[in-house]
Amino acid sequence: MECKLYEKIRRGLALDKSEIKLLADIVREELKFLIRNHILPTPRNYERWFLVFCHALEGGMRLSDQELMDLYSKIYGDRESFSEVAFDIEKTILVLETIVRDLQSALVESSEFTRKKEKELSKLQEDNVTPILLELLMHVKDLKKQNERFLKRIEEQNKVIEELKRRIQEVQTEANMDPLTGLFNRRSLERAVEDLWKEFKKDGRVFSLILLDMDNFKSVNDVFGHAVGDLVLKRVAQAIRSSLRARDIVGRWGGDEFMVLLPGTELEMARRIADRLSAVVGTLRIKVEGNELTVSLTPGVAQVSEHHTSFMDLFKEADGQLYINKKKKGKE
Repeated sequence: MECKLYEKIRRGLALDKSEIKLLADIVREELKFLIRNHILPTPRNYERWFLVFCHALEGGMRLSDQELMDLYSKIYGDRESFSEVAFDIEKTILVLETIVRDLQSALVESSEFTRKKEKELSKLQEDNVTPILLELLMHVKDLKKQNERFLKRIEEQNKVIEELKRRIQEVQTEANMDPLTGLFNRRSLERAVEDLWKEFKKDGRVFSLILLDMDNFKSVNDVFGHAVGDLVLKRVAQAIRSSLRARDIVGRWGGDEFMVLLPGTELEMARRIADRLSAVVGTLRIKVEGNELTVSLTPGVAQVSEHHTSFMDLFKEADGQLYINKKKKGKE
């Protein structure tokens, strides 16, 4: 498939401002995708996935990870290069740190040994200087200087590793968080649900799910614009997060819908939490252009049980409850 930007880069042609911005978007999104899906960024993998992202973003498409993988298969005919070598970033960094730390420790021991020998040889030199002793002393001094140079390089490599860790953490955070609200994004919520589902199947640990949908949010965007709509979403997200327990998991499921996962929480408690969240958000007063906006939420709550065969069953139950509650509000 065609990628105009890739062809210009390959031919060494100058890029205009819009193309430079597109290039930055492709690199950022591709790197997040590779890290998120544990795909080793070998030159071959990186080039192939660059073409996938280039084709998608040039066409104005914002695709899910699954859709990107399907596009990859369409372009290359198979999925063999999804991951030449699967890797774990945290473990890779840990191994690098261990290697550097062990090498540093060995060099420190060597430096201490050479300093000790230099002292002994210097003392002997005062008493009885011989050509052989003098030559040996020079070798020890050379070894000491080499160790000092190596230690300096090791310290520099430590700084490189720390910077790499920082950047990877930033990318991972960006890949897992919703940039507007600062809450977990949909993919992070799906992973959290998988973990809770496994615990329920293995040990019977219950959990509950709350869906929270903002009422009449479309009218906010229509009347005041998307900038105000974004502000409202941020304020609502902050109110929800600050009203939950530390162990609770909250994220933006999509649009104006939020999801809360409550580990170890049964249905009645989950309903009380949902009511509290709705009440807290209902007290918000957002001043915009001389107007005071109020916000309301409609919740849908469900507790995992044996009759649920998958997460989607649980989700549909909560979504169904949300729909019923919306209809009740409409009649009030």
